[in-house]
Amino acid sequence: MGLLAAIFLFVSCSQKSISDNRFVLGTVCSVTINGTDDEELLSSSFDLLYEIDRRISRFDEDSWIYRINENAGRSAVSVPRDVYELIKASLEMAEKTDGVFNPAIGPLSALWGFGTDSARVPERAEIEAVLPLLDWHAITLSDDDLSVFLEKEGMALDLGAVGKGWACDELRDYLLERGVESALINLGGNIAVIGSNGGEPWRIGIQRPFADTGSYFTVVSVENASVVVSGGYQRYIEKDGVFYHHILSSETGYPAETDLTSAAVICQSSTLADMLSTTLFASGHDKALEIAEEFGVRTILLTDDLEVTDFDGKDSQIAVLEE
Repeated sequence: MGLLAAIFLFVSCSQKSISDNRFVLGTVCSVTINGTDDEELLSSSFDLLYEIDRRISRFDEDSWIYRINENAGRSAVSVPRDVYELIKASLEMAEKTDGVFNPAIGPLSALWGFGTDSARVPERAEIEAVLPLLDWHAITLSDDDLSVFLEKEGMALDLGAVGKGWACDELRDYLLERGVESALINLGGNIAVIGSNGGEPWRIGIQRPFADTGSYFTVVSVENASVVVSGGYQRYIEKDGVFYHHILSSETGYPAETDLTSAAVICQSSTLADMLSTTLFASGHDKALEIAEEFGVRTILLTDDLEVTDFDGKDSQIAVLEE
């Protein structure tokens, strides 16, 4: 679940391209398409992002997620197949990670309000009251009618930890179907690239936490891949000298306790990278490496002690940043 500040892009200007930035999916999103001047294609790309936002936002009263949440404890809601498959993939990740990744975290997200004007540190009693509602085991799916049922009244889905990754994949496929051979999709730091950048791999810098935008601690070169970063420095609340980051534990109700400052995942699927970056960050360094190896993805982990581990699925390279 990266934000724009998590990524610094090195974009070639030596070829014909079109680009635009717009606010959608709760963040600033940009799309760059090389080798064309088709403004209609660029406009339709953002139309697709707006449509995805309308379908999966937990805030939009017309979205499928909102309808599912409104019917919690009462009735199942049949949804389009792609939305159903996204929810199903999220539940599978919850199963594989023992709930570290939890699509049923909606009631807790609403309490903390990260990313909204009402962000705050809830009272302990408020947190304890919603913990029983974070039970992802109480989400029932039916492949027969593509329905989703939240068994307990007050439960709520929140796909914020996967939605932008899924949108990246959807837009990438849309562009590929229209013959695009080189493009960069940046949905608030969730990156997906098509092909190369002027014949060279796309170069993406990983933001150094708490530093000025554009200050990066490493650079990855990718083609036809996704890069997603999750970090405690991206959204947070500071109260009475205590720092509360936005990646919450559904076990405790508070920000996940971790020795990581950020976790980047590089793989082909942006949906997978989005889910895993959140999971790896919340899991801590050692467990994160185990999970990355299990899924066969490259990860770059930055610890609170500024130790960098670049793990490509086989070997680890470790360095320590200077203060």
